[in-house]
Amino acid sequence: MQLSLIPAIFMFYGILSIAYSVTLLFYFSKQKNRAIENCALGAFLLGSAAILTVFRVEIHTLISYVGANALAFLAYRYFNYSLINLLDEQPDLKPSFLHNLSVFTAYSAALYTIGILFNPGYQTIFVCLAVVYITTQAGFLSLKVYQKNQIDLIKVYGILFFFTAVMWSARIVLVMLDIATVAFDTNLINTIIFISIFLLAIFRYMIFPIFLLKIAENEKEKLLIDSLVWANKTAATGALSASLAHELNQPLGAVQINSEFMKLQLSNSRLDEGLLKDLAEKIVSDNLRAGSIIQSLRSIFNEENPTANLIDLGDIVQSVLKITTPELSRRHINIKLRLGSQAIARVNAPEIQQVILNVLNNAIQAFSTLNQDDKEIVIETSRQPNGVHLNIQDNGPGIPVDLQPNIFELTTSGKRSGMGLGLWLCKQIVSRNGGTISHHDVATGGTQFLIFLPGGDLPK
Repeated sequence: MQLSLIPAIFMFYGILSIAYSVTLLFYFSKQKNRAIENCALGAFLLGSAAILTVFRVEIHTLISYVGANALAFLAYRYFNYSLINLLDEQPDLKPSFLHNLSVFTAYSAALYTIGILFNPGYQTIFVCLAVVYITTQAGFLSLKVYQKNQIDLIKVYGILFFFTAVMWSARIVLVMLDIATVAFDTNLINTIIFISIFLLAIFRYMIFPIFLLKIAENEKEKLLIDSLVWANKTAATGALSASLAHELNQPLGAVQINSEFMKLQLSNSRLDEGLLKDLAEKIVSDNLRAGSIIQSLRSIFNEENPTANLIDLGDIVQSVLKITTPELSRRHINIKLRLGSQAIARVNAPEIQQVILNVLNNAIQAFSTLNQDDKEIVIETSRQPNGVHLNIQDNGPGIPVDLQPNIFELTTSGKRSGMGLGLWLCKQIVSRNGGTISHHDVATGGTQFLIFLPGGDLPK
């Protein structure tokens, strides 16, 4: 059998697709991943369809036509299944192969019958329409996967599917203009279209494993950050444990004393209503004070709501200050608040609390090396066109010049006992909440951290 250009391209693409399928499964053999399995199956089916098309003359037309189209439709369907797997909505999706094959075989047989009874051009048009529909669906699924993972290659992958749909649409135009009805028509435009279709498929083959590895890398990084976030909660609050214990002891001790005094008064039948009312109010007040501190701690350790929600940054700042105020007072550090109204951000509140807590802890520790009376930290929030600014500034010693270029790197620390984890983790948390964090020197001395977080619609 002597192959002309287009059949030779079909044969080359078919062999390449099958080889790619086997290589993909072999390379990722240790991963039980439905997305990989479905994509590999799609490539194998598409390669088989291309080779079967080449032997259309040697094999009975009914078998070769119906079989090739059914396998091609099924191949694109499995590419879509692989994308649905990556969305995590149905990670184990692998529908019945026989059921899908039966459906597409019936559709292809119907197209073959239409060509026999009416016009072969109708066959090609309906084949192309089916492929256009499936590849367009793949393009939109890819964009959803991109929105979930924010990896640019996934967007490119989707765009390649859209271009594939355009090429198949061009085949419809050729048929309608009676230029090229069959796949192997030697028309130049038809040749260019099929070369483009196969090149687009090869580019997709190249991109898929690359962004798959990137997704796996991101998942590992996410797990690492989640683990560090939890460890940081303990470390950050542990640094304030002495002050927190002292702060809690005061209201709880007062509650104990007042309760004992009230009990004594009642046992001696001294029912001074004014005194008892005053004692009760003090007990309630001290209890609320202790409860407020505990609630602030619970909000930071809370794992029940890990998603982003609309929240006023001022409220987050206030919740952190309930924890840090005892330590700030002990070290005679003055806090100035400039909290703008309606500074609404769409963030994970417990995570942003940790960022603020880390930055404040750094400032508190920096002040421990100074002997000055005017220690001050300014916290400011302001609404911006696309989000919210959070500015935390102190008048401490500042960050050493040699450390400034890399302060957000994992191993950079200006503290002897530091692990270089806090600011790196702050950056990771802010980034995954869609924001940015930057450091600036203050002209009068000290350090400024400027955090930008994405905004949201104001609550009604």
